[in-house]
Amino acid sequence: MKKIFNIVLSTCISLALVGCATASNNNSASSTVAETSSAVAESTSVSESSTADENKSSETVYPVSITTYDADGKEITQVFEKSPERIITNNLSSTEILIDLGLQDKIVGMLNPDNEVTGDYADAIAAIPHIGDKKSVSKEVVLSNNPDIIIGRNMMFSDKSLGTIDSWNENSIPVYTQKASVSNMKQSLENVIEDIRNIGIIFNVQEKANAYADELEKKINAVASSDKNSGELKNALIMCAYNDSTFGAYKSALQESILNTLGYTNVATGTSDLTLENLVTMSPEVIIYVTSDRNKDLDTKAVDLMKANAVISEVPAIKNDKIMTISYDELMDYGTSSINALEDINSFLNK
Repeated sequence: MKKIFNIVLSTCISLALVGCATASNNNSASSTVAETSSAVAESTSVSESSTADENKSSETVYPVSITTYDADGKEITQVFEKSPERIITNNLSSTEILIDLGLQDKIVGMLNPDNEVTGDYADAIAAIPHIGDKKSVSKEVVLSNNPDIIIGRNMMFSDKSLGTIDSWNENSIPVYTQKASVSNMKQSLENVIEDIRNIGIIFNVQEKANAYADELEKKINAVASSDKNSGELKNALIMCAYNDSTFGAYKSALQESILNTLGYTNVATGTSDLTLENLVTMSPEVIIYVTSDRNKDLDTKAVDLMKANAVISEVPAIKNDKIMTISYDELMDYGTSSINALEDINSFLNK
């Protein structure tokens, strides 16, 4: 077991542009962060007077301090003495970001993806060792891979899951949690951009990270620059597991911000076993149906069943044929796929 290392605190400047999400706010978390889309963290050798642009283009000088979040969404500081060489990830989106930044060879293990990975990332994900399921993997298994950083969703770092961030720090292992995954703050796709820039600083690949972040930011702005989000928000529903009697629904902060950008709000309650009467009452103008491996049998016929059911035929989304399908990994994770989801939903709405 590695010994505890002393965390060196230094000035950290990170800024998060506030999105339009209607998710619950954590005022303490959002007000204490110095906010910037470049999410620049300073090392101990960078003066407080340094500008965001200077930090954005500089090489990382270690040790470097980064602001991140614990399982409760509380800000904490993590110090990186050097560029990490052995990464463990706890979700798909953080793994994909690392692959995009050319850091795949440093990933020594990842938790099993929720769904079979297809498309551009399939081969890369298959080549990474999968070390266990998120619901059952032990801290000892993670430690056996000798990581020098763990990256992923903040809620996984609790006593009920992977263990607290403090417990990993006691083993000389720093943690970076994705700001975009924090559920109890007002979310924005800009937080995905901030995560990319911060990871670039941690691994001293700022040039590549910033170029990638700038490219993604242009995609967001291309959609957000329209007048879709002006005026009253329309009703949308993020639905899953429809069986012509009951259905489930997803409710989360980052996905709400995606809909807000497009002029909609999610009327989902975030529960399962909702009834057709609930669907009529919700009266969504758009249904975004999320497919996943766990609901594969239901997903193949869900949309056809909705369209054929007389009980819900007057629901605006069904009446006007405004039902789209999207994969769980594209819409419900916390990385760059969320920006793809923004574009895809926007394209569907503009048909």
